[in-house]
This record gives sequence, structure tokens and C-alpha cells, in this order.
Amino acid sequence: MIVNLTQETAVALAAAREAGALAKGLQGAVATRLKEDGSPVSDADLAADAVIRHHLESHFPADAILSEEAPDVATRLANQRLWIIDPIDGTREYLNGRAEWAVQIALAIGGRLVLGVVAIPGEDVVLVGIPGVGGTVVSPDGAVALVIHHQARDVLITSDSQRNRAGAQLVRAALPEFSALHATSVGIKVWRMLQGRADLYVHPRRIAEWDVAAPAAVLLAAGGGATDLAGAEFRFNVAVPQAPGLVFSTRPDHAALIARLRQAQVGVA
Repeated sequence: MIVNLTQETAVALAAAREAGALAKGLQGAVATRLKEDGSPVSDADLAADAVIRHHLESHFPADAILSEEAPDVATRLANQRLWIIDPIDGTREYLNGRAEWAVQIALAIGGRLVLGVVAIPGEDVVLVGIPGVGGTVVSPDGAVALVIHHQARDVLITSDSQRNRAGAQLVRAALPEFSALHATSVGIKVWRMLQGRADLYVHPRRIAEWDVAAPAAVLLAAGGGATDLAGAEFRFNVAVPQAPGLVFSTRPDHAALIARLRQAQVGVA
């Protein structure tokens, strides 16, 4: 079934740009506290969340919304249309005054990604992708086609997260020919891959839907690979909104790399 997403794309793009501009303007001057899981949340996260919700609820009042910064509600499971948002992906980098953070908005229909928008205010770009169709990179210079610049070879994106450290070491051991490029936000990781600075990103443990959805949609729209650790397509709007790890790549050997990771028992509890 082909769905006309013209309005959804325009609304998500406007929401991401407004939320990103607001958060960028607040950077360096916001109150911060810790959530129950120990991760930080700032007033900017909440303000960006409110901006995005206003856009989505004004135009699509019947749709469900899943956000990192709001309580989850079980009623979303009965809705075919779910917006998945991360108002600021990379909050620690944002709070440290760095530019490597992103605003992420995705739409899943029937559990499948149909649209992703990733705004990177620190670099003045917005990535818009419709899997199976294509997308654009929007900047102050205008809009250009969303494509992969195949420059990197055997470059693996890594993260220094304490929770990921053991799994990341296992990934590097399974793929010893890969050199490392550090990045944190998943949206930033995909942007680095599209720029040709890396060609693989592996997350060896469970990860929230709001971290995965918009970047995966953008990468798929550009012709890259985005699967779980078993090579399966992501399914969204499930009871526990997490993906069982991920493999993002811009390579033709996506399946072969997954086989090597599975042989090394990456992601196996």
C-alpha cells in the first residue's frame, strides 16, 4: 500500500526545525536533573518535546505518540499510526556544549517505519527520509538528495557508554579489521555514515525505539542497511518499546557481517 506522506513530512520537518532551534538557543543555560535510570534530562528536552507534540497533535490528533520524555501509554498499541520522538538524542553532549546531538521524529504505520526526520542543529542540517522512496538533506543552502557518500572502508562507529563497553569490545574482536570512529547520538552516527566517514555501526544490546526509529528510516531511505542483530527488519509499536540491538551499514556485505557477529555471539545474553 502506497501512503501519501506529504503532510506528515512537512509537519515533522517543521516540528524538528522549531524544536532544534529552541534547544540550540537554550544550550548552556538549562536546568538538569537525573531520571530514574540515571540518564540526564534538561528543561530543553522537555521544551523540545512540547514543541514537537504541539505540531503532531494539532495536525494528527488521532495518532499515538511515543516519546522518551513522556510516560508510555498502553493505548498506543491499538493505534496503527505511531509517532516516535526523541526531542534531544545525545543529551549529555548537548549539556556539555557540544554540537553532536539531534532531534529525531519518526512515523511507523502498522509497526513499520514510513518516515524519519533527524535535525542536527549544531551543523545546520535536517535529514528527511522515506524508506523505499528516498529523501533529502535540508540546509541553509537548500535541499539536496539524500545519498550515501561511499568514502569510508572498514570504519566502525563506537560509543564509550559504560553499559555498552563489554559488548563493544566483543564487536571489535569479531571485526578486527575495522578502525573506530567515536560518536554518541544515533542520529549523528547515521549522518557520519551518510557523509562517508564510517560504514558500520553495531549496537550490541537492547536500545529504545526513539533512539532507533528516525535514524533507521533515514538510512533506509538513502539505500543503507538497518536491521537488528539477527538481520531482521525492525518492528515498532511493541509492548516494550525497545529493539534487540542493531546493525546499521552502508555496505554490500551487511548480511555477511551479521553472520560474523552472530558467530562471535554478539548480543547473546
